[in-house]
Amino acid sequence: MTAVVTEGLNPAQLEAVTHADGPLLILAGAGTGKTRTITRRVAHLVGDLAVPPGRVLAITFTNKAAREMRHRIAEWVPGTGLWCGTFHATCARMLRIDAERVGRTRDFTILDVEDRRKLLRQLIKDAGWDPTLYRPRRFEQYISHWKQKSMEPAAALEEAALFGLDEERAAHIYAKYEVALARQDNLDFDDLLLKGLQLVRLDATATRRWADKFEHVLVDEYQDTNDLQYQFVRLLSAACGNLAVCGDPDQSIYRWRGADIGNILRFEEDFPGTRVIRLEQNYRSVGNVLKAAQHVIRHNHARKEKDLYTEREDGPPLAMRELPTEDQEAQEVAMAAERWERSGTPRQEIAVFYRTNACSRSLEAAFTRRQIPYQVVGGLSFFERREVKDLLAYARLVVNPRDDVAALRVVNVPPRGIGQTSIDRVRAAAAEFDESVLQVLRRDEVRKALRGPAKKGVLHFLKVVFDAGEFSKSAEQTLRCVIDRSGYRRFADGLSATEDVDRGENIDELLAFAAEYDVREEGGLRGFLEEISLLTDVDRWEEGAERVSLMTVHAAKGLEFDRVAVVGMEEGLFPHARAFEEAEGLEEERRLFYVALTRAREEIFLTHARMRFRTGAPGPQAASRFLDELPPDVLPDVQFHSELREQSFADAGDSPDDDSLYNDDDGILRPGDLVHHRVFGDGSVQRVLGEGVNQRLVVLFDDSGQERTLLAAYSMLEKIL
Repeated sequence: MTAVVTEGLNPAQLEAVTHADGPLLILAGAGTGKTRTITRRVAHLVGDLAVPPGRVLAITFTNKAAREMRHRIAEWVPGTGLWCGTFHATCARMLRIDAERVGRTRDFTILDVEDRRKLLRQLIKDAGWDPTLYRPRRFEQYISHWKQKSMEPAAALEEAALFGLDEERAAHIYAKYEVALARQDNLDFDDLLLKGLQLVRLDATATRRWADKFEHVLVDEYQDTNDLQYQFVRLLSAACGNLAVCGDPDQSIYRWRGADIGNILRFEEDFPGTRVIRLEQNYRSVGNVLKAAQHVIRHNHARKEKDLYTEREDGPPLAMRELPTEDQEAQEVAMAAERWERSGTPRQEIAVFYRTNACSRSLEAAFTRRQIPYQVVGGLSFFERREVKDLLAYARLVVNPRDDVAALRVVNVPPRGIGQTSIDRVRAAAAEFDESVLQVLRRDEVRKALRGPAKKGVLHFLKVVFDAGEFSKSAEQTLRCVIDRSGYRRFADGLSATEDVDRGENIDELLAFAAEYDVREEGGLRGFLEEISLLTDVDRWEEGAERVSLMTVHAAKGLEFDRVAVVGMEEGLFPHARAFEEAEGLEEERRLFYVALTRAREEIFLTHARMRFRTGAPGPQAASRFLDELPPDVLPDVQFHSELREQSFADAGDSPDDDSLYNDDDGILRPGDLVHHRVFGDGSVQRVLGEGVNQRLVVLFDDSGQERTLLAAYSMLEKIL
């Protein structure tokens, strides 16, 4: 088996795969074959070292990565039955087995973001506060922060008292929110990790069902773990001592959601005796892309040095382009996509990245005008569409009759005469009897208290839910029963008549997805709902679809394409303005740029606009400092860049002025020179950064009193004689 499993591995990969016992840190640079290394290691453990499959836990960060890992492992060790999934999926699986120990049943349902906010909004209103002033989204952030710190509501209230009224009210709602979740047998996304950790902590001092279960624990993308995840894997690996983690500090980009880069930077301290192996041979990118990424990331301090190299050719130089406006930038990128496609690159191998979702507007318009098929990754998810959420709410009630959020969403959908007054009475009765909405609707006295058509409507609602329950072993049949018995398709067709949405087509797609799940898995309706609740943006990306992909850089993590464009390379956008408010913010932004560069196999196109519509109005933009950090030898030569500059002016309907940068006595502007800019006005050159095509001018403008950094070749500066 060993010769087969280790076939084709380079020396560093082989060393990581065959490591026996003890803690292991695999520092895997971008494109160095870490997935191959981890999967082969699992195959080696099970096939060569005879570790029972059920005693191996492999954790990834996306369902896509977990599926790929299971598929690859099955090639080497068919039918292993090992534990392989995301942190959230792993915790959910454990909780399904042992939920009673943390106050839930095995039929608990998982609230998505929209439903969590609806519940918070209702709790805020019940407390007598205006949800437009005390926003559910803001309270959600507080609660998520407290859960990531393992803080119960009482501890959160003590902390909140030190800060202000907003935090105190959020802590007050947090307590009520936890009561509501327990009563409804619900968990939110943060709870999966928190309750999973609580389960392992309880078990470690009692049955040790989980504490002693695994002989080997493997974690991918370890640089993105938060404190809950760190504690979780530490406890699960404490008995065996065999924790192998794979990651790259240079790709840690989720600090905003609690990820702690320190978990990987201090791994050797936390786990004495750690063996460190560096994967440094890059198999993905051409030389110029790799050199550019390496040169930029070395400006960071919080990292572990790696010297990535490739045996591939250098490839073309990185292309950079400044455009007058964001719309012209989008048009230029769309034209580049057309050129790439004409030269033989399939659409699915072309991607456009941006720092924030707001940048997609102009891109979508440009791609639509040029009739280029595209998909937006991370936009409105299929599972967030109204008709899909309605049908899934019915399905959640079949699995968990205590789910009040689901019940209140569809009790009058399609309309069956149950108005808001009747719903308020039902909620009051549920509180009085300490029962769920569905349970209290079974009471004769509650139904008799309703007036008009609401009585008949409630009976119809109950019948739909209970009839659907007979088919819960099949996700598809359950949904078909709901659609048929409720008349939902006719209702959805009526909605589509007034909106440019084909809801019937979405319903059919949901049924097809459920049918596919029934064939693939044996989890029934409950398993189907859980799979949907754990999907991420990347999981929703249609790999192989013949469309150009538009996405944020965060969504691109884990993906790769032949050719990549990165738009919006401007100060305040990329790096984002928020990065300047925190000590570690700029380094995280630089890591994000590193991730963007290393997604490309063949070619990178970087663009920025001189004017962009932001904060409600168009405003001038300065080129990103990250462009300054690119090594000159991966960029086009000056002549090529000058041609781009001429074309840029032609696109804008202008031509370079005779008194521009290159018409000085020696063609160079120096510190102290007085200059004029058509947008910013008069100013003086303060500093000159870099050289050649990558040169920047720092200019202090008189009108604003602000310094701006301009790309010299595109600065449109006129020297004032």
